[in-house]
Amino acid sequence: MKKMILLISAFCFLTLMGMAVAQSNANQNMTVLTQDSGANITKMNLNLYSVGQDWGINAFSVGEAVKFTAPKPDWKLKQIRVLGWNGFNETTLAVPSPSDFLIEVRDEKLNLLYRLADTQNAYFTLPAPGLIAIDIPALALTGVFYIIFYDRSTMRIGVELDNGTGNSYQYNSMYGELIPAEFKIDNNESIKVNWVIRAVGE
Repeated sequence: MKKMILLISAFCFLTLMGMAVAQSNANQNMTVLTQDSGANITKMNLNLYSVGQDWGINAFSVGEAVKFTAPKPDWKLKQIRVLGWNGFNETTLAVPSPSDFLIEVRDEKLNLLYRLADTQNAYFTLPAPGLIAIDIPALALTGVFYIIFYDRSTMRIGVELDNGTGNSYQYNSMYGELIPAEFKIDNNESIKVNWVIRAVGE
């Protein structure tokens, strides 16, 4: 099935970049791992995506996953950043109905290490998409780990359409399966994409 993608406007892109700079300045002592996920964002290749576009009624159990490598043994993950948006804008005072998102951290063998569920309106109610910081209790990690964000079809997350290097996946929790994140384009060809999810720690 061909992916349906919503292009972010230049205004939204500038909003995103401003937020990213502010967060970076607020966390100067921490290391931000992009792992090729949104490492080369431009307003021309940044889009929004929700698993409901492809998974339908099964979307609740599928998340956007990014593979990371801890920069040193027992590196402590303290924050997860996700480019996301729940669709709110300033043309109406109505906030979208509250719905939950889910975040998981899994090890190299996909064993669950940490899970957080919260309402999207607590983080992603902005007039434009933004790179949102979600603090978690310090989690010591060594080697490969995965961060998985379940948008549950109630919001969208950022996806970079260029420079795909194979570190982004869709994770089907029903079967414990990682599926390479690829979008079909014209002539039935596929391109690798990157979810804009980042790991922050020290």
